[in-house]
Amino acid sequence: MHQTSSLLSRISGPASEAWAVGDLAFERMRAGQDIIHLGVGDPDLDTPANIRASLVQALNEGKTHYSPLAGEPELREEIASHACALYGGEITPEQVVVCSGAQGALFSVFMCIAGDGDEIIVLEPSYATYPAVVQAGGATAVPVVLDQSNGYQLDIEKITAAINNKTRAILVNSPGNPSGAVFDEIALCELARLCADRGIWLVSDEVYWSFCYDCDHASPYELEAMRDSVIVVNSLSKSHAMTGWRVGWAIAPEKIAVALTNLAQPQYFGINQFVQQAAITALRDTASSNEIHNIFKARRDTLVNTLRTSSTLSFSAPQGGMFLLIDVSKTGLEGRAFAEQLLDVERVAVVPGFGFGSSMKNTIRVGFLCEEKRLAEAAKRIIRFADGLAGV
Repeated sequence: MHQTSSLLSRISGPASEAWAVGDLAFERMRAGQDIIHLGVGDPDLDTPANIRASLVQALNEGKTHYSPLAGEPELREEIASHACALYGGEITPEQVVVCSGAQGALFSVFMCIAGDGDEIIVLEPSYATYPAVVQAGGATAVPVVLDQSNGYQLDIEKITAAINNKTRAILVNSPGNPSGAVFDEIALCELARLCADRGIWLVSDEVYWSFCYDCDHASPYELEAMRDSVIVVNSLSKSHAMTGWRVGWAIAPEKIAVALTNLAQPQYFGINQFVQQAAITALRDTASSNEIHNIFKARRDTLVNTLRTSSTLSFSAPQGGMFLLIDVSKTGLEGRAFAEQLLDVERVAVVPGFGFGSSMKNTIRVGFLCEEKRLAEAAKRIIRFADGLAGV
């Protein structure tokens, strides 16, 4: 019998099943059912016209060849400039590596910094792909559960208690998916100092950097003295509605940037030239990212204000991102059963929370992913279903 790699078991597991309800919803939509899909974090907005036009221009100019493994020099310069504006201080193009989306950047980073026997602290609730990203190279994900009662903010004491001599990195995500938490700047700085003192990498996933609604975005990379311990992952997927373009990057100390570049050679051998040209246009387009931010803030407000009328559903209002994590315990159902039945009864698709960590089994993730009127209708359906189960 033909054998397969042990990698397959490391990249599968409960989190990989989290999208099943959403996949079923898409099947039913293709069959003609009117379903409100609030599951997959793909903005319903089109990529701005000027960005699309720059890609067409790049194609017409023949930018269809191999690109340098670390990315086109002009794009790396633009990312470094953009990062300087976000974080302050000096950031050079040599610290930047262009990757296949933030997801590709995360995978590559952990392949380069952790392996067999190593441990990576992952804050729960955590994005569903994190276990596979961490475990692909042989490391173990160690969850630290954050508390809903304080908005899933960082708990430095808990994190410190989880560190041992096997710990190679801590992975943070702010604004968070699925929690919507925007981590406090002081706590992030404290965590960065802790990692620097212990010789631990701090990997900061900042793909929702432009989606902060109630406070400013904060990053551990703002502490210049700690940058030798910090790796930032970012992309244009959310800020400019470019999920399908698959362009992201990592900003890291040069030795890690070199390692990521070396890994790119056997992995994908460079990112499309024409996409990178469009990415340059996007990074220079602050008006579009501001407009998208305002759209999602209004959607967040509509969803939260409507759902607050239910006494059955419990949640911490998201400060950022595009998702709301809801505890459905009072309905008597776990998140998976709730999501499956909600799709059948009310034709609303959400993601069951078990994919975001074992402590999240009684939750669902709801995205504010459609226009406000339809979002309010979805919220009313969720309330009707939840309150009906609870006998309210």
